[in-house]
Amino acid sequence: MVVTIITCVGLICTLASALGAVRHARATQRTLAPGAIGWGVVFLLMQAFIAVWSGIGLVQDDVLSALVANIALTGCAAASFNRHAIATCASAAAGDDADGSIIRRHPLATTIVLLLIATVCSVLALELPSNHDLTWIYPLCLLLEIFLVGGLLAGLFFLFGRRGVASGILAFALFFIGIAEYFVILFKSMPISPGDLSALSTAAAVAGSGYTYTLSAFCLYGLAFCAIALLSCEAAGCLRPARALRSRRTLIINLVVGIALIGAVGAHAALIDYYNTLGITIYTWRPLESYYRQGFLPAFISGAQTINPPKPAGYKVSEAEELVDKYAAAYDEDEATNQDRAAAETQFNEEKPTVIAIMNETFSDLSIYQMLHADYTGPSYFKSLSNCLARGTLYVSAYGGGTANTEFEFLTGNSMANLGSGVYPYTIYNLSDVGNLAQQFKDLGYDTLAMHPNHATNWNRENVYEDFGFDEFLSIDDFEDSETLRGMVTDSATYDTILEQLESNSNPQFIFDVTMQNHSGYETNLIPSDKRVELSIDGMSNAEVNEYISLIQESDRALAEFIGKLRQLDRKVVVVFFGDHQPYFPSTFNDLWFTDEDPAVHQERLWQTDYIIWANYDVAGNDQTSEVDDLSVNYLGAKLMEVIGAPLSTYQKALMSLREALPVINTTGFEDADGTWYLTGDDTGDTLAAQAANAARKDYAIMQYYEMFYDGKSIYTKRKQSAANETDPNLDPGTTQIK
Repeated sequence: MVVTIITCVGLICTLASALGAVRHARATQRTLAPGAIGWGVVFLLMQAFIAVWSGIGLVQDDVLSALVANIALTGCAAASFNRHAIATCASAAAGDDADGSIIRRHPLATTIVLLLIATVCSVLALELPSNHDLTWIYPLCLLLEIFLVGGLLAGLFFLFGRRGVASGILAFALFFIGIAEYFVILFKSMPISPGDLSALSTAAAVAGSGYTYTLSAFCLYGLAFCAIALLSCEAAGCLRPARALRSRRTLIINLVVGIALIGAVGAHAALIDYYNTLGITIYTWRPLESYYRQGFLPAFISGAQTINPPKPAGYKVSEAEELVDKYAAAYDEDEATNQDRAAAETQFNEEKPTVIAIMNETFSDLSIYQMLHADYTGPSYFKSLSNCLARGTLYVSAYGGGTANTEFEFLTGNSMANLGSGVYPYTIYNLSDVGNLAQQFKDLGYDTLAMHPNHATNWNRENVYEDFGFDEFLSIDDFEDSETLRGMVTDSATYDTILEQLESNSNPQFIFDVTMQNHSGYETNLIPSDKRVELSIDGMSNAEVNEYISLIQESDRALAEFIGKLRQLDRKVVVVFFGDHQPYFPSTFNDLWFTDEDPAVHQERLWQTDYIIWANYDVAGNDQTSEVDDLSVNYLGAKLMEVIGAPLSTYQKALMSLREALPVINTTGFEDADGTWYLTGDDTGDTLAAQAANAARKDYAIMQYYEMFYDGKSIYTKRKQSAANETDPNLDPGTTQIK
């Protein structure tokens, strides 16, 4: 409540300054300028917001930041309301008449200084909420960010005839982005990436569920600098030439200068290769550090330049096709004498088992973090299944979020390692001709069904699933009366729907279930007491961890119940079950408890979940002893088809052959055949295994480009998601149309 009290006192002072300005205007027979009132009211509203937000307990109780923010806001508001009186005093002190001759001099140098102050303060307002130690930023990157912001801010200032409103809007927008960056990092442990812009409606759909938007002390410091930036823009606008001194010539000059400045910034961002020329890049295994060290805007621009998929050097369609055929032929040669595979193929063609793929939201085994220092052993039933066709660690390219990228890799066999971080293929690329499991099973005579108990618009699934060949897509509207936990449809409810499908349809089916139950955030305190797990981590209770572990326990229980029911079915069913990514908080444990280890091994711990492939019948040629086979999710679809005896596509055969030299690959790094890990971009040395892995990576990039983009003439999607979503994922999509 200290922040609320300080802010309320500040508000009283702000209102007092406004009343004082009104009295002074009346005493001098003047009226307050509309601009003075407008700017002052902006500062007052910002202060009022902090008073309300802190009053409901959503501002960190920090005295110093509250004092700094309120002194800045009250001072800026007072300066705005009383700007005529201040100008008069300044003129008198300078020996000028009180009629405003200081303005008629239109001091350009003073204007430039004010714009420079506004620029620096805008950069601080952008960075401080999330980047608390600005000494981390490389000096040249900081200068680059100042150039980018300053060019845009000054360009808008001159473009609008030396008025400060447009520049002020930009300054506030940068502060707003800084706050958004703070919350995204808080909730996902990942920075805002360019690809996030293509999935804003999905972000909005889950934004209101389970998250607490508490402003930190550094957010208040950012607010203070934002206020100073706004005041500087206002002051610069006050120094524009008097109406009598303006001419068509000055109007044209202002327009030319404004367009030139904005054009220079745009040309710089579009034409200069940030990675190769400036050395600014997003390190996929530590993107946060990339943003902290290089600044938000330089890092964001560098990421935006990589959205265009990199075409492999010397790429030719004919050579890529030959490469795929070459790898596929090697697979066929190796499998020609494999009797187990032949037996499985015969059985599959005769039986056509139903295949159920369950991508379980945020399912992972956090016992890998030294049992969380709480004797936590992980999801017990999942780990105890001993009759699986295969199981193991699953390496993914998502952490804390980015579900759609994991399902993209699973369904298509393509790797995000060849596309880069911060990219979401579902929302960006044209996937209508990309091979995938749904189309593959459909061609085999299967009925294909996708289900996700949230909005169909999320991640553009409504269009992608149709393009992939799914016959039907069950979304939130189809789970109206289903069981929920924390307001989200439970895993059990989706499994019940699957069982209903099996009972009502005797045809072979491919069912893809993307669950929702375990979605972040984990501070809702909505877990019933009988389902709550309480861990003592180094003697301390962690509400986030406890809620997450409670959810995983529920997922484990639901899986046990589901598998139990499948065992009783009089039809053959295969289940592939895997987690899409870890939650956003284990990085703290990873850095705290795992020190002095190989950097690649250290980072990859964050980018792994687990998988199982299980069948309720004896699959020919497989001992079903839960053989461990660690792999990355891009190989999981082909692995599934192989172990159940289903026919593999040419591309899947190529992947399985490629995997001999490159067992695991994701955006963070890769593993060679000797089990040695390397971070993406690091020197791999000259061992035979490393050389083979690097050659496989290059071949994979060529084959994937061929598989996804062919000749590169139709890269981007033409089918955007139809509607944005409300902040509550359980509400219907809104009416906002995305063009």
